[in-house]
This record gives sequence, C-alpha cells and structure tokens, in this order.
Amino acid sequence: MRLKRLLLIDAVKWADVYEPGHRLRDVDGWFRRALGEDPTLSLQTCSIEADLEAALNQEIDGVIISGSPRDAWSDDPAGLNLLHSLKICETRQVPVLGVCYGHQILARFLGGKVDRHPQGLQLYTGTIHLRSEAMECPLFEGLGPSFPAISGHADSVHSLPDGCQWLAESKDTPIQAFHYENLFFGVQFHPEFTGEIIQYLWSHRLETWRSMVPFDLGERIDNLKDAPGTQRILTQFARTVVT
Repeated sequence: MRLKRLLLIDAVKWADVYEPGHRLRDVDGWFRRALGEDPTLSLQTCSIEADLEAALNQEIDGVIISGSPRDAWSDDPAGLNLLHSLKICETRQVPVLGVCYGHQILARFLGGKVDRHPQGLQLYTGTIHLRSEAMECPLFEGLGPSFPAISGHADSVHSLPDGCQWLAESKDTPIQAFHYENLFFGVQFHPEFTGEIIQYLWSHRLETWRSMVPFDLGERIDNLKDAPGTQRILTQFARTVVT
C-alpha cells in the first residue's frame, strides 16, 4: 500500500509564558495522537513562518492547517503568506483540512468573510449539528447527525462564498464546517484537542481574559469535557479524502 504524505502547517504563535520543551507545547504531537498509529501515513510538520511555497511544492498528498491565536482576518504577514501559498494547493489539487484558524483562513482564501465572533470568546464542549449537505461528506461518516466537540475561538466565519457547501452549525457559531469542491475542508471546532490541552493553553491566559468574558473562565476550563469522537474527522480526512 502506498504511503500517504501529509503536511501539517503549524500556525501557533507561542507566547513566552509557555515553557519550551513542555510535552503539551507540541502541535505536531496533538495531531499525531489524534490521527493514531497508521503505517500508511507519514506526517511532516512545518511552521507557518517557514518557506511554505517550498513545503507545499514537495511530493505531498494532503495538508492540515492547525488552529492559532493569530487573527485570520488581519494582515499578519505569516497569514498573508499562507493565503498566497494556498494557490499551490488549488493548482495541484492537493486536499486541505483547516482547523479553527485554518478553517477561517480557507474561507478567507475562497472569498468568504471572517471577523471577530459577535459573542466574543467561545470556549466549551458543545453540540455540533450536521446539515443535510454533510451527509455525503466523508469527514463526518460515522458521527451521526449531532456530536460533541471542543470549541476555542474568538473569531469566526461570518459568510461563505459561492461554491462552498455549508456542512455543520452550532447554537453560537453558525458556520462550524464547510467544504469547497471536495478540495478544501474547514472545521471551526478542534478535533485534535483534549481537555488537558485546553487547560494547558488557557491556564496561562486566564488572568488576561478573565475580565473580558461574561462567564467564569476558570470554572469553564476546569469543567471542559473531552470529545474523542471528533478525532475521526482527522482520520477520515487522512484515509478517505487524501488519495
């Protein structure tokens, strides 16, 4: 069986408070654990600040774009470079899965509108509802019409361009998933996250954000539940969408 080569674009920008070498400061590790052991998959990771054109012009079969504290709607140089480099995937017909920030970047690349979430920070394990358009999408095979997922975002996709299929929604974030021509796929929630990862990421930001949200942020972080079923979205992308 041929080895499938995936490229993970690590878009995270780490603040100094996150100690280098900590076992959870590891975006590559988050996705490897979620993808599981599979001898038919090879995962290579590159930073969003690396030479993306060179990375995307390698012999690769699929791309995953991670989440990030960056703003997908801004003129952040790394984000603009990623937007430019996505043309390579479109030209070469390399499928891309965007997660959270990656979902928003893909929507922006295609001509959608991305901005601050109208209700501010969304941080919880909540229910995702699949629309009828998702029934034929291989990413969601086996998940059922609704399922729990971990969300952690302050921005969102406000509108999709023509040609995109709106696949999933939730109570507070209407556009939770979409795809474009079975080439670009976006999910706003985090299939790679666990409650432990959320606690690690947000314990360092607790005091900064506490006064900016209308809920008890510490309690929300402590009580956030895992949603292991969503890892299936990553494995379905790698094993079914990527050929």
